Amino acid sequence: MATSDRVRERIRELALKLALEDLDELDEEDGDCWLDAIENRAIEIGDALTAALIEERSRDRPCAGESLCPQCGKLGRYRGSRERELISRRGPVTLAEPEYYCPACRKAFFPSDPGARH
Repeated sequence: MATSDRVRERIRELALKLALEDLDELDEEDGDCWLDAIENRAIEIGDALTAALIEERSRDRPCAGESLCPQCGKLGRYRGSRERELISRRGPVTLAEPEYYCPACRKAFFPSDPGARH
């Protein structure tokens, strides 16, 4: 999904506001030169935005009442959401994922996202 021009402009405005509010704390020694220090700060802001989006969206995902147990194939019931820390391409994030319980195996399981690549 491509980011729309409107969303891209809003992100730019928010990122500039964050960067300007925090610019006094910019230490040019955080890079090889002033441009490198600014780029490093922009990467930090982008990483924080990525983590926030992943964490927020994982909480809002709808969950089915039942899911197939990966071990025995029988239906397991939804028990709620559990948080777990993962390492994304942009750094650590806390992900909320649905937890299911299989009465046949007497174990909890966490079904994989069907859209995820393995």
